[in-house]
Amino acid sequence: METPLLQFEIFTADLMNIADIEILELLTQVYVSGGFTKPVEAVALFEPSEVRKRGILICAHEKQFSKLAGMVIVVPPDSAYLRMAGKNEAELHLLGVKQEYQRQGLGRKLVEAAVESATCSGYSKIILWTQLSMNSAQKLYESAGFLHIGNMERNGRDFKVYERTICS
Repeated sequence: METPLLQFEIFTADLMNIADIEILELLTQVYVSGGFTKPVEAVALFEPSEVRKRGILICAHEKQFSKLAGMVIVVPPDSAYLRMAGKNEAELHLLGVKQEYQRQGLGRKLVEAAVESATCSGYSKIILWTQLSMNSAQKLYESAGFLHIGNMERNGRDFKVYERTICS
């Protein structure tokens, strides 16, 4: 018997009620269980009220089981959480897709929705960074038109920095 294809809808968190526990579970599974963030760091990094303050949460919702399947944050230039982007530039933070929904193109759909959101907001560029060990994410970003512009070290970890120009 063939497994039915799952269906997802992409939306901003303000359009649908996303519970704090869903955000926390997703980020913990992706980043802590994935070995990218230490549990002690996750407490502050993934506190849902702080995550929501970063910017526009773009979420993927699995329709059949009504679950949060993935998310990414578009951080605007006026956000206190902006780290590298300049004037009229946005950042992408915390792209994550739950393990059971990976390899279905969901990460790509979230990145495309984030780029569309940034484009509609009139931003000229998107900046992001990803740990050196996140090879799948790097391939995704590069295939979505992001260029590797250098490396940086932060909190004892090495990152690749990417950017994508979106408006002239």
